[in-house]
Amino acid sequence: MDPLTAFSIELESSADRPERLALTIGTLVDSALDVEAGIRRLDELADQVEQRMPAGAIGRARAEALITVLHDQMEFRGNVENYYDPVNSFLHRVLDTRLGLPITLSLLYIAIGRRLGIRLQGMGFPGHFMLEYRDPAGVWLLDPFHGKVVALDELTNYLSRLFQETLRTPVALENYRVDTNALILRVLNNLRAIYVSQHSLPKALGVLDFMLLVEPEEASLRRDRALLHFGSRNLLAAEIDLRRYFQLNGCLHLFRGEVEMVPGTIPYGAWLPEAEQPATGEERRLLTVLRKIREEIRRLN
Repeated sequence: MDPLTAFSIELESSADRPERLALTIGTLVDSALDVEAGIRRLDELADQVEQRMPAGAIGRARAEALITVLHDQMEFRGNVENYYDPVNSFLHRVLDTRLGLPITLSLLYIAIGRRLGIRLQGMGFPGHFMLEYRDPAGVWLLDPFHGKVVALDELTNYLSRLFQETLRTPVALENYRVDTNALILRVLNNLRAIYVSQHSLPKALGVLDFMLLVEPEEASLRRDRALLHFGSRNLLAAEIDLRRYFQLNGCLHLFRGEVEMVPGTIPYGAWLPEAEQPATGEERRLLTVLRKIREEIRRLN
């Protein structure tokens, strides 16, 4: 089974199992990756953590015990020295190196916590990913990257110290809660940004293929993949993604009179909206790219 098909199947069946999705993403760099073997590694790790956890701990004591075992004893830590290494975004490699990003370490904690009956919720705070832990004794926030437990009334000061600037966070924690799909998109987006910064366009394209399986109707992802296809000289693929971008934004009328059809591409005449709005600055820039694509296709043909 190819990686994208496997990922699509996991999306349909594993809404509460983000580690399976994260392990499947690892096939981007290791086509022979055994996802089930990765799940077994997590099961075994959870057993080891459980053996080290104090019996009967609740509240902050339980949260701190989990941090102590995973961060201090087992040394799953933030990769401070090589933060932008793509390896940090792959869960199977985090299990190997015991180093990762805030979000991949949080994903690891979520997987281990669920196996131990400890429910942890991903929290996308400004500039930093953390975890929410709540039980009858209260609510605490865990920072797997730095190995800290933070009380709610300590959060603003904690984040301000991390970034050495004053940050404000609303009282309502639900504003920051991240579901499985959003968590996986964040992992993928981090990876895409790294590959783009390294000018590794084929790898960035591979990541966007995964992202569009999570959010197929997200126009900005179609736009970004179109531009990467264009930069990689995948001209017909770029044209198809640009057409889809304009369709999702209700702007297919902008193609009228702008370009000629190329045999084998998507027809657009039946999709014209009733209201025709003028192009925005971004849309004009994308139409310029589209014209360049058409000119190059005509030249090659």
